[in-house]
Amino acid sequence: MTLLENPFLTLMLVVCLPAMAGGYFFFLKGNRRLGLALLLYTAFALRIQMITLDPFLHEWDERYHALVAKHMMEFPFKPMLFLKHILPYNMEDWAYTHIWVHKQPLFLWQMAMSMKIFGVNTIALRLPSAIMGTIMVYLIYEIGRMWVNNRNAAYLAAMIATFSYYPLEMISGWISLDHNDLAFTFYMTCSFWALLKYIQSPDPNKIKWALLIGTFVGLAVLNKWLTAFLTFGGWGLYLIWSPKRNSLTSYIHLALGIASSLLIFGPWQLYILNRFPKETAISYAMNRKHMTDNLGHPGDAMTHLKFLNTAYGYAVIAMFICGVVYLLWKKKASRPFTMAALGMIGVIFAFFSFLVATKMPALVYPVSALIIVIAGAGLYALIHYTTALTPNLSIRNVSKPIVLLVLILGISLSTLQPQVIAKDRSDQNIYRNSKIHNNSVYKQLGKDVLGDRVVINCRPYENIELMFYQDCLAYHWYPQAAQLDSLKQLGYHFAAFDYPGDPQALPEWIKADTSILILPYTMK
Repeated sequence: MTLLENPFLTLMLVVCLPAMAGGYFFFLKGNRRLGLALLLYTAFALRIQMITLDPFLHEWDERYHALVAKHMMEFPFKPMLFLKHILPYNMEDWAYTHIWVHKQPLFLWQMAMSMKIFGVNTIALRLPSAIMGTIMVYLIYEIGRMWVNNRNAAYLAAMIATFSYYPLEMISGWISLDHNDLAFTFYMTCSFWALLKYIQSPDPNKIKWALLIGTFVGLAVLNKWLTAFLTFGGWGLYLIWSPKRNSLTSYIHLALGIASSLLIFGPWQLYILNRFPKETAISYAMNRKHMTDNLGHPGDAMTHLKFLNTAYGYAVIAMFICGVVYLLWKKKASRPFTMAALGMIGVIFAFFSFLVATKMPALVYPVSALIIVIAGAGLYALIHYTTALTPNLSIRNVSKPIVLLVLILGISLSTLQPQVIAKDRSDQNIYRNSKIHNNSVYKQLGKDVLGDRVVINCRPYENIELMFYQDCLAYHWYPQAAQLDSLKQLGYHFAAFDYPGDPQALPEWIKADTSILILPYTMK
């Protein structure tokens, strides 16, 4: 099937057209504001397209985030996966626990607020990620403008960010840890932007930006954890390389930034330690365990380097290498910040490659804004110096619009990977088809069908999805006969899924119990 014969790919191409027009106006007509506006329009439209692709909750870990966020709509300061349990559960099993402090709360609050406004559905829960992803494109442009001191390089970086495959799939919920990692990367990007604003601001205004850096770092911690302190390390590296290295005021500002971050994320830690001490102790212990145990995510020291191709593609990696050379050589670029940025990139890759046993891909993605800006600078350098050396190919001649549009299209396709996105959503994708079917059943099981019944024997962990769509209690197993009888005596009523001829089929004693509603649905 060709590009234009695939409806999904055709729509994606149409969505990308304003960005191509934006490049034309930005570079050729000198209308930078319109060019940037068209790029941001494409960034938002593309992200809206991504949040509508999959009409179901993804397994790892979107469905858990979605259910906790749903409960936070009514109980914002009591994070719960299950509102209650009537069957035994292991408090250490984050996929089945009651109080859920497995993740920090900010991204969940954002999702809860969106669903409070737009209703409980997959589009509403993904909308905050689409908005943050769009803002991140603008922030990358601003970071490039201030750091590289070149608007053309900044625009190229923003263009790479617009079409980057990996954050688009995080926004869609397809890639773990979906909205959690996207929000963390967003607030880390905000902290990098604020750090550059601090650097470029006159002395009387620096304290304001120092406090804002700390605020963004604190918000990043409230999404993930202490990896966000990387920004403070970068700030310190900048001071060491800058003329301000002997300025006591600069270090006071750094201390104020750290203090402001503590004021942002500290209260929640004290609250959960006091309110949910056992669950919080388990969560903190799990965080520490990432250092020594792969927790189902094995890998070696090369895992995160191999991840570069997945996250950015070989073309962007090549541009990154060129960009490092350009930034270290070019006097207009801020060399102290370049050293700080390279230091932050090196530290996060070294830390998660050599000191942390759990090899989850997105652990090194929070510095993506820095990598993309460097790649944008490298792309600009390639274009600029290639055209300077070959005047016949110069973009000053008549072929300039065609060369530019081909360039933008080529970069868009190489970073967007639309064929990969489309393949994952093909009609032959068994996982996707099963999820669409099963989620459509869960959406039908309203109060008129279930009443106040507890649902048992869902497909493994899909009880989480059922509880997202319906206000009910559900499990993916069934209790033993004596346990079930005692629960019925306490007034509980049950409904069950059955899978004839399947290892998960109900036993005869449950099917013979007329008080249990056997749900008349064929599940995949």
